[in-house]
Amino acid sequence: MKMLPSASVTKLLTPSVIRYGLLLLLTVQNTATVLCMRASMINASATNEKYVVSTLVLTMETIKVVILLTLIVIVESNCSLCKTATLLYEEIICRPYDTLPLAVPSFLYVVQDNLIVYALSCVDATTYQVTYQLRILTTAIFARILLSKIIPVKRWLSLVLLMLGVILTQVHFSKDSGIFSFRTGKEGPAYVFGLVSILCATLTSGFAGVYNEKLIKNGQQPLLLIRSIQLSLFCIFFAFLGVLLKDGQLVVAQGYFYGYSPLVWLVASMQAMGGIIVAGTMKYADNILKTFATSISIVMSCIFSYFLLGDDNLTATFIVGTLAILLATYLYSVATVSAQPTQSIKS
Repeated sequence: MKMLPSASVTKLLTPSVIRYGLLLLLTVQNTATVLCMRASMINASATNEKYVVSTLVLTMETIKVVILLTLIVIVESNCSLCKTATLLYEEIICRPYDTLPLAVPSFLYVVQDNLIVYALSCVDATTYQVTYQLRILTTAIFARILLSKIIPVKRWLSLVLLMLGVILTQVHFSKDSGIFSFRTGKEGPAYVFGLVSILCATLTSGFAGVYNEKLIKNGQQPLLLIRSIQLSLFCIFFAFLGVLLKDGQLVVAQGYFYGYSPLVWLVASMQAMGGIIVAGTMKYADNILKTFATSISIVMSCIFSYFLLGDDNLTATFIVGTLAILLATYLYSVATVSAQPTQSIKS
């Protein structure tokens, strides 16, 4: 089989090809991860072999560290393990004052991942996708508080539209009584707990992202891969504590990998890749293109969730609310802001 010369491959990998390739990957990853995670929860309930959520989070972070280390060896160290060890020692061990503050966002990211996995055991994939867009609002609020960012009026208006859209997705119209009511009363307490988990996840996501941005602005910014490995190492530590303190006895009794089907391993791998893809997207693309990818992912989640997972929430109010959220997300991304968002390994 004839191979293309390296020069030809380099010419093919233009910035545009990389940019839109990453956006395609981000769209597929966002959609597939949420749908597969929801499907794994449904399958675990049906077979009565539920995996432990905290172990899944630890597994995801471990896979992410392995991927990051591989990238560092290949990209930054020219495939030299000695150079990789030296680089990690100089950037992590020798710079404790830059590394230790990352424990705060790392802890919040672990809490966020646990909340997301739990939420998807209670609500459908589409509801999760649209409600989780509230992280835009929480990020804006924390950016105003912690970074004193000036938020333009257009962005505040888009955030109001975002809130209205989320509220609309939770409104149900009864044909029998002819009145509107919230879906929380129809779905039951598990659905309410799922929504509360999503709302808490938007808070941890917003605060952790802004806090991480503040750390980067106040100190020397390392390489993106180094910053990512710093965060992920702390995430592994906190995720391990979560397994040990919260589910230690259960893990000992039934085993760490109890309930791990091929689908669960796929979810862990895709979620581990997600943050890396986001970081690459923000490097080669911009926030507007990333927003389009997120919007397409929401639409695809709605369609596939309806046809593949049997979710029947595509009511008129839900569709209108989703469209309002998509519009608000787009308007927020195109509005001018005084400072550009910082690249992050977490989405």
